[in-house]
Amino acid sequence: MSNSLIPASILPGLLELAMKSRLNIQAMFQRIGIDPDAVGRRDQFITLAQLDALLTAAFISADDDAFFGLRVGSETHYGAMDLLGNLMASSSNLDAALQSLLRYKNLMVPYMELSLQRSQGSVRLAASSDPSLRFTSLRAHNEAVVATMVSIGRSLTSQQLGLEAVEMRHAAPADTRPYDAYFQVPQYFEQPHNAIVFAEETLVRPFSGAYPLYNERLRRQADRLLAGLSRAQGTAEQVQQVLRQRLGQGDVAIVDVAQALNLSVRTLQRRLRQDQTSFAELRDKVRHGYARAALRAEICDMEQLAAELGFSDIANFYHAFKRWEGCAPGEYRRRQR
Repeated sequence: MSNSLIPASILPGLLELAMKSRLNIQAMFQRIGIDPDAVGRRDQFITLAQLDALLTAAFISADDDAFFGLRVGSETHYGAMDLLGNLMASSSNLDAALQSLLRYKNLMVPYMELSLQRSQGSVRLAASSDPSLRFTSLRAHNEAVVATMVSIGRSLTSQQLGLEAVEMRHAAPADTRPYDAYFQVPQYFEQPHNAIVFAEETLVRPFSGAYPLYNERLRRQADRLLAGLSRAQGTAEQVQQVLRQRLGQGDVAIVDVAQALNLSVRTLQRRLRQDQTSFAELRDKVRHGYARAALRAEICDMEQLAAELGFSDIANFYHAFKRWEGCAPGEYRRRQR
């Protein structure tokens, strides 16, 4: 489980979610080691492991509410995103707001990889989450992610988002009427990512609440907070975080990770040397951990696993795994099972 850090300023939003799921907040905070004095503070941090425990418990506790994730996401406003939400709201338009989201998303969702794609008059905002976190495999999480993107998009654009479709990773529920009522556009299930598709013209429509001077002030605050977060968790952990997020997207090179961290390749290499490690070592560590977990699962397709890890063929995966573990993947699987 990752020890990556997130500013404790997100805790008020998590508290609201925990209350909606009827979770015993005091007991949960004590069990996972969250200091209540840290709630809402930008100079304090919680780990991804703590976030995982809290969100997994919240989503599972609300299991009797079939559309809990949809309800939570649809009730989310940009104000719940603290500094990042206000930065987006004071932007000149949705395009600028989304660029801020992509740049500063680690202040809120470091476990999530976001991408923005434009094609034939439409824009697709997609999200993929770290598969090692338990809550990211739950249907409620998928609903919450997509509904939150829609809700915030609508609130930023004065209900003029121009939504065209939504995509979700889970299978279609027996009753999709709540989805129909909220999204009011076609829904596609069992998709590779959680995503929303909206009209490209929405990107350039001016925001009525645009406030350039305030936006610049918030941007400076966000830069300082992002720099503090980077110092707190170290470059090696940041690299592993990006690599975990991009599993399943083919071979990830150091230039890709450097770009994700807003660093030059040379700077990234220098910082990793200071941490007494290298990009190759960290990539092997992430691949090894993911492979071990996948091989312990009830069903495992070796060729698919090799591709997810970024190997060009299954033979290269076998050689690498034997180097890591001292035995072939099949033998490791038999021992574990």
